[in-house]
Amino acid sequence: MGKVVELDDPSVPRFASWRSYSLFAFNVRTARRYVWTREIDAFLQTLLATTVKRLDKIPHGARFYRAQKGWASSNERGHHYPYGPDRMKPQERRASEGRANSVGIPVLYLATSPETAVSETRPWVGAQVSVGTFEVTRDLTIVNFTHEGPTGAFRKLGLDGIFGERKPSTEQITDAVLADIDDAFSRPVSREDSSAADYAPTQILTELFKDAGYDGIAYNSHFKGGHNVALFDVEAARLRVCAPYEVKEVQIAIKQVDAELYYEN
Repeated sequence: MGKVVELDDPSVPRFASWRSYSLFAFNVRTARRYVWTREIDAFLQTLLATTVKRLDKIPHGARFYRAQKGWASSNERGHHYPYGPDRMKPQERRASEGRANSVGIPVLYLATSPETAVSETRPWVGAQVSVGTFEVTRDLTIVNFTHEGPTGAFRKLGLDGIFGERKPSTEQITDAVLADIDDAFSRPVSREDSSAADYAPTQILTELFKDAGYDGIAYNSHFKGGHNVALFDVEAARLRVCAPYEVKEVQIAIKQVDAELYYEN
């Protein structure tokens, strides 16, 4: 007989493992994306049950920021003009692939600060950027994956919680799974290196929350320590102010990840 796989249990709710999100992501990338297995469905229903305690309200009038590379125009007098509303908001049926949306299905990506919004565009020194201030047009309910601790299940539980004799509690496992999801949404991926399979897991989660009636998700940014918000309805926030910016500095931090290779002349 084959090995019995313990399923996530939405009735408790309880994830079977701190690796539950990783297993789900692997399955939808490599095996089942549109017709789900029992394991995938159990994970999604358990996630939906656990997020009830992680809902937050965004009040009508709250302000967020969105950046787009480039300006609308400049003139000979040295005046620069940012993009207008048509360029600062995603267009219907023309949206490109993203963490929280499939091609053709627009989502409004916003940030909690101008610096975070600009950083998410991966700019270079001297880059011209239009930064818009958006105002929420109604009260919203979002699923909030942001947290103050480390990102990712491995760092959340630590070596002892994963490899040691100490068995993590149900709450600790839940926190670790949600930390993995936060990391999946916030991890930078270049368009050149990405594919539809890379985005599939988080896109499925987005549609799960949208179908449940929520208005968006919040997740950490790997840039500038801010937070990002993805609103499912692009009309849930309107552009109030837009200004031209120029990037003056980009900080790079590097880490050697393996041993050097030596070559003889």
